[in-house]
Amino acid sequence: MKKTAVLIYNQFCNFEIAPALEMLAIAQKPIAIFAKSLSPVRSEEGLTVLPEKAIDELKLEEYDSLLLPGAMDIREAIEDDSILEFIKQFDGMPIGAISIAPLLLLKAGLLDGKPFMAGVNPEDLAEEGYTSEDLALMKGWDECIKSPVPEGYICAGNIVTSVSYGFIRWTLAFGEMLDIKLSPKTFGL
Repeated sequence: MKKTAVLIYNQFCNFEIAPALEMLAIAQKPIAIFAKSLSPVRSEEGLTVLPEKAIDELKLEEYDSLLLPGAMDIREAIEDDSILEFIKQFDGMPIGAISIAPLLLLKAGLLDGKPFMAGVNPEDLAEEGYTSEDLALMKGWDECIKSPVPEGYICAGNIVTSVSYGFIRWTLAFGEMLDIKLSPKTFGL
């Protein structure tokens, strides 16, 4: 069985991907935790995680999907070309990105012409070099609060995105992309 790659970076948000990791474990779907290097990575909750593989160790033929957690501050990852190149290799495969992680997909060119949700507001990204065209199909944090997406996530082809509070429904949608069918009751829905 092919694996799901889970990319972590400094200040990644563990709670947003914990249900997805549990779902993969229930389905006995193997995972591999990747990071820029094999150095410990600290989550925003204070957990220290030892990645199994550095991003330059990817053997793409062993993987069929990618999971990207949100983060307190994702700037370091977004500005790292080697991380963006790692992500680009998953183009066409199921990708789950939550909270601010869809910005990694945007920067990698995987969201061109696709709607997505992100846990940040478009006006906060102008100073980061994103254009109004880049963000035209983005549903940002304030918009998600004022006018929630009924499903709790946006699925655009092979990519599913959500904001932090949609993490359970996002997990289930990512699972469906992998043919993992779990009852929403598994996670209290």
